[in-house]
Amino acid sequence: MEAVVLPAVSRVAVCGGTHGNELSGVYLVRERLKRREDGTEPVSVVAVMSNPRAVQLCVRYIETDLNRCFTRAALRAPISEASPYEMIRSQELNALLGPKGSTQAVDLLCDLHNTTANMGLCLITYSDRDWICLHICKHLQA
Repeated sequence: MEAVVLPAVSRVAVCGGTHGNELSGVYLVRERLKRREDGTEPVSVVAVMSNPRAVQLCVRYIETDLNRCFTRAALRAPISEASPYEMIRSQELNALLGPKGSTQAVDLLCDLHNTTANMGLCLITYSDRDWICLHICKHLQA
């Protein structure tokens, strides 16, 4: 059996407040931002408040759902003063954590959400072939 060598994970983003009224991620990001990395951690963790205006008002979004603003077309769209706040913010986040699909992008992005549904712990992944997410699922099931 041949050994499988997986790519190293060196940069992780933890995002909270994508929906400003979902507070678990907001609290986690705030706590993470209070701590400073001393440079000895094997993985760089970037904590980001995704939608600070919505968090401030404790509303889901200001003008449009931020989750819907990360398509390739939306990320390439020209921005003007008339652009919805979340469209502008998605391009800022893409510049900070990406660009999406590039080799400079974070290795793993955890976007933390809440739900009122009685569904227990939930992990939604982009791909069932993503080895990082598969390992996270394994540990969450234990």
